[in-house]
Amino acid sequence: MPETELSVNVEPRYGFYPWWPEDGNDWIHPDDVEVARQMIPSQRVFRREGEARPFVLLFYGDVKLRVLRTLWREVDSEGFELGDMVEVLSRMRHNEPHTGTIREMLWDDRTRRLRYQLLVNGQPMAKFYTSEDLRHVEPTTEKLGG
Repeated sequence: MPETELSVNVEPRYGFYPWWPEDGNDWIHPDDVEVARQMIPSQRVFRREGEARPFVLLFYGDVKLRVLRTLWREVDSEGFELGDMVEVLSRMRHNEPHTGTIREMLWDDRTRRLRYQLLVNGQPMAKFYTSEDLRHVEPTTEKLGG
């Protein structure tokens, strides 16, 4: 299946695949089937952005999948992405404040909300957070020694 030009002016959309579509592997670019089978179905929220016709591009952190337009469950963005540096807010001592990097972005069917898992000091946190628990951390560019 030859790819044509990449379209980059597409507003990102977010969604997940709670099931494997019925039509086998034909909806996935042949080079991406193995990785897709490891990640789908799941509650992982992918960012759909751009096209490599006839495929649309899905991203989950550094992972890129090329898929045909298929049924997926779309969710609204909350402004956070995998890899974002965030601060966990205390929220009246509900949380222990710390900073980390977003490692997983998952849909929670029970609460009908996004949940975020953080990587702190190289270790995944057991607790998942909501967007209300998090605030973006702006990287500083302070010069050392002066």
